[in-house]
Amino acid sequence: TSDSILTKEFYPDLKNLISIEDNGNFGFSSLENNKIDAIIGKSSNDVFKNYNFIPLKNIPSSQLWLVVNKKYPMLKDIIENFQINFSDKDVVDSLKKERLIFYKQLLKNDPLIDKLKHRYKQLKVLLPTNNEIVPLLYLSKGSYHGYVIDRLKELSYLTDIPINYIQSPNDNYDIKAIDTDVFNIKNKFFIPYYESQLAAFTLTNNNFIDSYSDIKNKKIGFISSEELNKNSIKKIITSNDFKFFKSTKSALNALLNKEIDYLYGDFKIISMSISNEYLENEIKVAGFFNKITPVGFGVKNDSDLADFIDKLFPSHLSESRILYSELVIPKKLSPNYKYFIIMFSMSSIIILTLFYFLRKATIATKKERLITRALVESFEAANELNDEDTGNHILRVNFYSKFLAEKLKCHKKFIKKISEYASLHDIGKIGIPDSILKKPGKLSPYEFEEMKKHVLLGKKLIDKMQLGAIAENIALYHHEKWNGKGYCYGLKENEIPLEARIVAIADVYDALRQKRVYKDGFSHEEAVEIIKKERGQHFDPTLVDIFLAYNEEFNKIFIEH
Repeated sequence: TSDSILTKEFYPDLKNLISIEDNGNFGFSSLENNKIDAIIGKSSNDVFKNYNFIPLKNIPSSQLWLVVNKKYPMLKDIIENFQINFSDKDVVDSLKKERLIFYKQLLKNDPLIDKLKHRYKQLKVLLPTNNEIVPLLYLSKGSYHGYVIDRLKELSYLTDIPINYIQSPNDNYDIKAIDTDVFNIKNKFFIPYYESQLAAFTLTNNNFIDSYSDIKNKKIGFISSEELNKNSIKKIITSNDFKFFKSTKSALNALLNKEIDYLYGDFKIISMSISNEYLENEIKVAGFFNKITPVGFGVKNDSDLADFIDKLFPSHLSESRILYSELVIPKKLSPNYKYFIIMFSMSSIIILTLFYFLRKATIATKKERLITRALVESFEAANELNDEDTGNHILRVNFYSKFLAEKLKCHKKFIKKISEYASLHDIGKIGIPDSILKKPGKLSPYEFEEMKKHVLLGKKLIDKMQLGAIAENIALYHHEKWNGKGYCYGLKENEIPLEARIVAIADVYDALRQKRVYKDGFSHEEAVEIIKKERGQHFDPTLVDIFLAYNEEFNKIFIEH
């Protein structure tokens, strides 16, 4: 596992590392039975508080690598491109689903599941009467959502036990969804999942506060989903005028109506409620306090149920990032009707104005594309006139290159650009003297060095045309070789841009087939054999394999164009 690899790398003095299978108990059973002395990899979520947890601080979270075999160099390019185009949201949504499938498989033989199925036909979960505890719990479109609900759905999925939500504390319940009272009730187990940070909020024209003494004789509101002991709160908030709220919305309204001067409660929950009510310009944070309260599931009397719920929470860094992402992303639960009509009127004017400019921009863009295309065609024509042997060579290179890129399943934009700009690979030859370019015999060493300069001239011309990196790379690097013996920079293997590697094969195949002043043309079969022999020498092996598999398509392009 990545845990064991990183541990061995960053703690080489740790010996006797072994892997264990523990039926989903994360090594705790082996630890209790003295089969092992310590566990590496478990999170600090210990429902029974029986263990000491020491973080391995030497291991950086960034030291995680995706390793691919060097036999498949094209895979590296594909993965790197995939990472750029794949959004974090796609990753999180996918892994949230996959981790459940993983846990279903991991825990299928866990004896706790059979115990719980036998014990419960359904699990009664007590929810607070306040349904606005974003991001933990909230109502949207008539159903419950939030971090707590997601974990309960996972519990139901893994145990096949349905969940029954109740809101009356007088009813008998099995799990209290949002619980903070850890010590006062006997025979109750507490599984934390959230840390509540106490903060104060006030109207924007009120002062910030640094200590509890600053709010003496102020009207204070306190919000919590719990039925808290007001006397114990009084010890924290020394105000003569104190009011308790169970609904976030009613507490914010009291603040707006100046029924209270300051509102105390969890920073994240109140901040998201302010955002959902579009009150950012009217209510601000007035101060933070050191009081951190753990929030979690309260389980009555059943250590087995508590133990199983604990397994739902992340035991690895990647899982933590997946689940905790739900606790940091703001959620807008309803549109802001207050400003809707004003914004609609303003938007209409803006849209009409933008439409006018967009139409002008579209016409200008079309003209720019036509000019660019005309410029490319002019360079192609100039190149053809300069080298009478070229003929349709440059256009066929476009067709070959597009075909190879399609078989590689490259991005559509990449395919489009290489099919347009491959023809410019030798554009720099218009700057090479005719005495060298059209010489019927072998070039002298000096002449060959001069000929090499066409790639540098080509890159400069394309750079001035501002056609982009793909066109520049084709001109500059199409004479580099896979073994590093090409020119001008001696690049090798994946150091050579993919577009240049593709054009290299296309260019050489067509040059072999074509009759030139200094040689006769080769047959298709002869050209195929030459390229085959250069696999891994001149050319990218993966591209040669594609060429060999579809070589008749290349012959067809040569004959028809």
